[in-house]
Amino acid sequence: MTDLRHLTRHQQLAETLLRQIVEGTLVVGDRIPTEAELCAAYGMARGTVRQALDQLERLGMINRQPKVGTVVVADRPVGAYQPVARSATDIATLAADTRLLRPKSADVVADAAMARRIGTRPGTEWLALWGVRIRRGQPSGLLCWSEHFLRADLPRDKFLHAKFTVEEVAAQNVTQTISAALLETHVAEALDAESGAPALVITRRHRDSKGRLVSAGIHVHPADRFEITGTL
Repeated sequence: MTDLRHLTRHQQLAETLLRQIVEGTLVVGDRIPTEAELCAAYGMARGTVRQALDQLERLGMINRQPKVGTVVVADRPVGAYQPVARSATDIATLAADTRLLRPKSADVVADAAMARRIGTRPGTEWLALWGVRIRRGQPSGLLCWSEHFLRADLPRDKFLHAKFTVEEVAAQNVTQTISAALLETHVAEALDAESGAPALVITRRHRDSKGRLVSAGIHVHPADRFEITGTL
């Protein structure tokens, strides 16, 4: 399960309810328990519960109406694209809601430069997958340039089709690094952006229970196509 220990109380509840919706425990049309019931079930103050429900409402997943209650209206967040993941659920949702447009793939051996980028040793073997990332059903909206690397000895089907459950992601130790860069020419051309323009780079490295690098993803976003929002 997702490690919730480092989240605030309302974020813990929001994450729990979001997972129940994404995984089908709560389906579209279901009523979420009342604020009083959630307070009793999770030992939280009403203000904390309301903050959690506010978060789900901003994601477009629930609708709250007086005398009607809180109803699930979407099984995936429908708000603006958020490139920074804050939980295993976020990563699984990104995989479900976006895809690579006409991706290319190849078996590669990491040279020194590639090894530094993904956090491995030179000479190791990987399956590489790369291309422009879009939201599913919106091929004209170019989100970022994505590169994915999978250890060559691991099964490839889920990796190639980006079909991951929250539990599968949560079973790994994921390190997320956020950095700034300038768009390289080939990336800028693919994204219809200006070469040398500022970019946000998000690198996520997935390790197994023994600390071995399993996969890595590097996502380059033009600065004018994203914003990072959060609730404090």
